[in-house]
Amino acid sequence: MNIVLLGHDDAPSLYALSLLVRRAPAHDYRCFLSGPVGGDPAHAALERLAGIDRDLRERLRADPAFPAVLAGAEDLPAPNSPEGLERLAAAAPDLVVSIRYRRILRDAAIAIPAHGVLNLHSGILPDYKGVMATFWAMLAGERDIGSTLHRIVDAGIDTGPVIGIARHPVDPAGSYLANLLAMYPAGVAMMAGAIEVLAAGRALAVAPQAGHEGRYFSAPDAAAVDRFLSGGLELARSATADFPKKF
Repeated sequence: MNIVLLGHDDAPSLYALSLLVRRAPAHDYRCFLSGPVGGDPAHAALERLAGIDRDLRERLRADPAFPAVLAGAEDLPAPNSPEGLERLAAAAPDLVVSIRYRRILRDAAIAIPAHGVLNLHSGILPDYKGVMATFWAMLAGERDIGSTLHRIVDAGIDTGPVIGIARHPVDPAGSYLANLLAMYPAGVAMMAGAIEVLAAGRALAVAPQAGHEGRYFSAPDAAAVDRFLSGGLELARSATADFPKKF
């Protein structure tokens, strides 16, 4: 299949997309990134996290196993614009896969791939929609974090029908970043399995999200970060400490 990958230029997205391309190598990929988003970090600890993320991206890109399709990724900051739709259509995707893409897809973009759009959200839906779901789950004292594979069927944020949830126990001694990265192998395996189902011409089984509205979370403000840190948790330690031992 021709698969368009949508991601973001951060270490978790590049790591997860790398795992996916290597786990499902039989397909043709093209990658678009969401481009710069957001303003200045709201807390010094978030600024430090951003610095460690930059170090991790350099480490990923320097690895010989880093996929060429990701090294050649292009920015697509306006996927719903006439130019964005034209670029998506020109890639002739059978399927679009999103992992941490920071733009909302609307109907015209969603309609381009014959097999639709799959999103791997780094939180358990519908309880943790939105931004930095792992941070908010750890702050709430959850014992499990996880990723949710779901279809994107409209412009709602993290609202589509669910294909599966890969749960991962929180490591209370690990940082937010280490916990986030550690849960991606299981989520990516779930995504790779879904791709193979579609490639074989079969339909994916989906289910509505659990019968409550859940909650949407925004990026944490300084007060939320202070609560996180005062609870003995860490956002990040270092590129070496937080990076999974096996890439």
